[in-house]
Amino acid sequence: MEKVHEEEGIISRDELMQDGDDHSAAVIQLHSRSDVENLVEEHRTDNKLIVLDVGLKDCGPCVSVYPTVLILSRQLVDTVVFARMNGDENESCMQFLKDMEIVRVPTFLFIRDAHLLCGRYVGSCKAELIRDVLKYRSRS
Repeated sequence: MEKVHEEEGIISRDELMQDGDDHSAAVIQLHSRSDVENLVEEHRTDNKLIVLDVGLKDCGPCVSVYPTVLILSRQLVDTVVFARMNGDENESCMQFLKDMEIVRVPTFLFIRDAHLLCGRYVGSCKAELIRDVLKYRSRS
């Protein structure tokens, strides 16, 4: 798992979809179900909320909401871990979408204390996403 997509000024569509260098407050790119499981295990006891942004590479709403995800990842670095999976990247990612019953993207999965799913938000409304991140972050 590598950290990707640090925002610097205006982000182009191509830049959002490419892996980048390691950054201290970025979004972790996941490539398989085992990456998700490893991330959950890594944060099992630190009480951080994991927000998994599941989308597709060429999904317009997925790309348009991503700058908000980047900003949140920097502002909430002490309490929230942000990760991203492109569902159309490979068969493992596609199977994860099916297993989690994700039929629309973007879908944001909220994970805490190794409970695979404590909530979800489907859509690209920035205000609703921020509301849900803050709501699930405050739950212990």
